[in-house]
Amino acid sequence: MTASTLDRLYTLRQLQDAGYGDRITLTKRIHRDEIPAVKVGNRYMVYESDLRRLVQPVNDVAGKPSAASPLAEDLDDLAALAARMVATWPRLSDDRKRELGALLATP
Repeated sequence: MTASTLDRLYTLRQLQDAGYGDRITLTKRIHRDEIPAVKVGNRYMVYESDLRRLVQPVNDVAGKPSAASPLAEDLDDLAALAARMVATWPRLSDDRKRELGALLATP
């Protein structure tokens, strides 16, 4: 089993209502072993930790998130922060750059 014992369980109706797909489609995916599920009584239930298996990335080009994704916005914010940090670093003289290069090249 891939989930911990404290992991929340969701019914297929709950997943349908949350927008993960139609109950019939979810059931078919369970029978095709695309989605891990457990049976409680006469209901299939899916662990919260397995919900990631229900979604597929859209417009995921070479591992980069689409421009509309919140992750892309976070990455843009991170890039802007990194650029500001680098801009405030003190400038190194040519001698210091050579020393630093020699230190980094040493195995």
